[in-house]
Amino acid sequence: MPDLTARPEGFRPLLPQGFSVPKSWPGTYVCLIPAGPEWTDLDFEAVVSSRSKLKHLFGPEDDWPPGNLTLTMNEADLAWHAKEFELGKSFAYHLLDTDQRACLGCLYIYPTASMSHEVEAYLWTHINLDKEVAELIEHEVIDWLDREWPFESIAWPGRFISFESWSAAGLRNYYVCTRTTSSLYY
Repeated sequence: MPDLTARPEGFRPLLPQGFSVPKSWPGTYVCLIPAGPEWTDLDFEAVVSSRSKLKHLFGPEDDWPPGNLTLTMNEADLAWHAKEFELGKSFAYHLLDTDQRACLGCLYIYPTASMSHEVEAYLWTHINLDKEVAELIEHEVIDWLDREWPFESIAWPGRFISFESWSAAGLRNYYVCTRTTSSLYY
């Protein structure tokens, strides 16, 4: 595992020049679509159902999704993600079933403050998915990110790097730092 050290200048710019961000991706188990408010109803159902699984997705100090999450709050959060995507600051994708009728989770690609990584990523799957299906989806999405994006070193805090190690290095999550100061959220 690489040495975890925080960049003194904060979050690293996300994309190299010339990289064309995928607008969607049709996988075998899921279809990745940029997160946005047009998917609020499907996303809200998945988030509320999976709340216990999602607690602390971005770190032990983060309590997203809040217990009082409303459809309006969720829509504002998705609008923030869509704006970030449009500006090329961060990228969130819904994991939709192949018919695009259900949200099966989300993938988040954020700038990182880690000197050892180019980006950090977070992934969750719907709590009601069969464990084997969830693992197939997660493997497929992680493989897509490794294969199709221009990053050689992706940090997966909470998945492949313990939050204990991440926190000890003084590394914070972009979403946690940014959404709480954004007028688009709540």
